[in-house]
Amino acid sequence: MRWVVLILLFFGAVINFADKSIVGLAAVPIMKEFNLSYAEWGLVGSSYYWLYPVTGVFGAAWADRLGAKKVLGFIMLTWTVLQFGVLAIAALPFLILYRILLGAFEGPYSPIAYSHADKWFPPKLKGFANSVVVGGGTVGAMIVAPILVSLITIFGWKVAFAVLGAASLVWFFLFQFLTKENPVEVHEQQKKKKAKLEKIKWKDFLVLLGSPTALFTTLAYFSTYILVVWFSVWLPIYLVEAVKMTPGQMGTSVAVIGVISVCIYMGVSMISDHLFKKNQNWRSSRVFVVAGSMILGALFFSSIMIFQNPIWVIGAMCLAKGLTYAILPIGPTIMINEMQERGGLMTSILTSSGNIAGIIAPLVTGYIISLAGGNQLLGYNLSILFMATLVLVFGILFALFVKPVKSTRDRTNEHTGDMDLKSS
Repeated sequence: MRWVVLILLFFGAVINFADKSIVGLAAVPIMKEFNLSYAEWGLVGSSYYWLYPVTGVFGAAWADRLGAKKVLGFIMLTWTVLQFGVLAIAALPFLILYRILLGAFEGPYSPIAYSHADKWFPPKLKGFANSVVVGGGTVGAMIVAPILVSLITIFGWKVAFAVLGAASLVWFFLFQFLTKENPVEVHEQQKKKKAKLEKIKWKDFLVLLGSPTALFTTLAYFSTYILVVWFSVWLPIYLVEAVKMTPGQMGTSVAVIGVISVCIYMGVSMISDHLFKKNQNWRSSRVFVVAGSMILGALFFSSIMIFQNPIWVIGAMCLAKGLTYAILPIGPTIMINEMQERGGLMTSILTSSGNIAGIIAPLVTGYIISLAGGNQLLGYNLSILFMATLVLVFGILFALFVKPVKSTRDRTNEHTGDMDLKSS
């Protein structure tokens, strides 16, 4: 059952990130249809994240109480309605309103999915499980790009959006009928936890969020999510305008970057899991592995300002995306470890901080490119330098200050060998 749950969470993330990224893939026809400037396009990209962080926190807290299965089913139905509603969009204000509402209802997905996967897998597989969920995001954002580009080219961008709405509806029925809320072995434990949730002291919770481990994990996630948004909103148009690719070449390149980067950050997660299984040391197996990956990724990303051959650009993008994204599956594991009974809430704080970056990044990128005037390449390079510097700095701070403690669950699993999960 755990693998069925994980596979469906993977495909849910595919839909989630396809919904996010399709607007970038359709950037050229949308900008042409509505006669948008770069600054206005940055506004469209940013609007998706205006309510995303807030609803991410409340939706995840709601899932902690009502159950992930119910909440995920509800939000997936809202995606269906909104994506079909795109067929009626006729002006920029309605496009922005649609993006705001879609972001509001998609905000809870990632934290709930991470927390839900955490229930089904032992510590030695948590990094891998979350990397699979994150991998769904990359598949949705990049690997399905050629399919979405073809739909946009042949049928128009509105029909392509509606197809994603149909996919959401199919996922809803599969998840509701093929999965359970919890593994049988932890059902009673989850019931006891729910009874204790109202007793949380928010003052203590805020102190926890201000701890070096929570704070610098959140900042590292924030810096990486600026890249996530750039890859989603700006990469397609960057490849067309700066690297001079055709739409078909762009779609293929985006898919190649997606495939290779998934392999890289899943590999990093598996290395982290292997080290954790071997030494049970959070610093060496989780923190240092992620920090090293972020630093290397930032260096590769910045290299495309110097080496601008298309082949190097694609290769460097693969490495930059794959290495920096290591924080996305492992960061939630670190945060859940800090307060396991509030796993959904802890991951929502993390992902919502990243989504604040989603509000900022498109606007900043659009502003920087506009400042460069007619020199688009200079504008893109300046935005790349800005993002690479953030990831580099916060990767170093993450390595220096994040010091997770070993949880009770980890100590228990060392002695039980995770036997409670074997039958699930």
